[in-house]
Amino acid sequence: MYCRLAVLMKERDTRLSQRELSRLTGLSTATVNKLHNNEFDRIDAATINTLCNHFNCEVGDLFVMKEVEETT
Repeated sequence: MYCRLAVLMKERDTRLSQRELSRLTGLSTATVNKLHNNEFDRIDAATINTLCNHFNCEVGDLFVMKEVEETT
């Protein structure tokens, strides 16, 4: 699964930083950073809901199925 948070942030507001998104949504900076960099193992439904509400988008706009290379 691939998170498109970085793409949505650029599309909606090129000046929106991870820290500002964290402040606006109430999500932790660590959570926003992990999603932005696709370094997450799981995600809470409330986090998905918060981001979809903020960006006025559907879950499918935020996450897509995509092969991710595993590092060993």
